[in-house]
Amino acid sequence: MLRIAVRMLLGDPTKWMGVVFGVLVCTFLITHMLSMFHGMMERSYALVTDIPQADVWVMDAAVQYADEPIAMPETALDRVRGIEGVAWAVPLHTATLRARLSSGAFQPVLLIGVDDATLLGAPEHIIDNSAWILRQNEMAIVDHTSAGTLLRMPIAPREERPGFQELDLSGPTRPLRVGDELQINDHRVVVGAFADLGTRFLSKPIVYTTYSRAVAIHPKERNLLSFVLVKAAAGEDAAGLARRVTTLTGLRARTAAEFCDDTYWYYVETTGVVKRIAMIVGIGVVTGVAVSALLLYLFTNENLRYYAVLKALGASNWLVLLMVSTQAALAGSTGYGLGIGLSTAIGTFAKSDAMPYRIMASTMVFAACAVLLVGVVSATLSARKVVNLEPAMVFK
Repeated sequence: MLRIAVRMLLGDPTKWMGVVFGVLVCTFLITHMLSMFHGMMERSYALVTDIPQADVWVMDAAVQYADEPIAMPETALDRVRGIEGVAWAVPLHTATLRARLSSGAFQPVLLIGVDDATLLGAPEHIIDNSAWILRQNEMAIVDHTSAGTLLRMPIAPREERPGFQELDLSGPTRPLRVGDELQINDHRVVVGAFADLGTRFLSKPIVYTTYSRAVAIHPKERNLLSFVLVKAAAGEDAAGLARRVTTLTGLRARTAAEFCDDTYWYYVETTGVVKRIAMIVGIGVVTGVAVSALLLYLFTNENLRYYAVLKALGASNWLVLLMVSTQAALAGSTGYGLGIGLSTAIGTFAKSDAMPYRIMASTMVFAACAVLLVGVVSATLSARKVVNLEPAMVFK
């Protein structure tokens, strides 16, 4: 009987394709939107993942996420270094400052100062050079993407004349090159190399230099230590070490994974991104339910005479319901597979800095639950018509 149900469904290609298409649209919208959301949100904690050597991040107790540190006194570094289980601890300075280009334009940049002695915190993928370039005076490493977009330099030098000069930024420009200069808080910074970092959640040029140079560039404040990066000693549990640091210093210590989660959920809870994504996903579910349920209902309605024959021959309501459920399950699983495949194909081939994509197991499970809802609603609407069907109608 189940084979008959399948043959009935596949025997009407138009409605079969319509039901599958409805589930496909539902699955695709859910999977693609959530995968793009995950791809975008994983950029929010790129500062943490770009420094894989650090097991624990130590910060001021009021810090909520990675992009807005609260400066600590320099003594915090020595206090952390003196705790049992710490293999090494190094300082990290981060701050958003304005850089002035040779064209006269200003551009906010994220200035990152890494440990002078070890250069821990410097980018791993440096183009045609190494982090040791930071040893040279006034040298810095700039992210490669911003060099061709936000930090473009004028081809011709600006003409300097006495008196007031109106700023003109309409001239032709070129990408930032090694040897070009930036002015950050009236300090000269020379581009020594470029790093391949990828795109951050907040699009902003990133400039790496040494910790001592970054502190000198930053406007004078009493405290300028943003984070302390900690490596756990061999055999030491990172989570246990973080709790110990918090207890002994009063500072906030989080493992790298915990700090990534903190940053992720901060953006989820404080921005409207989640609500927009949820609305699109909801539209996908409603579209899938409406289209699939309607087409399966029409298909069942057109085949009522065949179901009446089966009931007249002795088929029970449960058997007929099983046939309708099988049809809904077949259409749902086919549409689900095609939707996942389409989303994965488009996400893989169209993936770029502007179109992030990361499909996760939880996304596929959520999409499967939505498709199950589509199948249940579709089967329920169709089954009601079949259950209330009088077998005698076959003789009319």
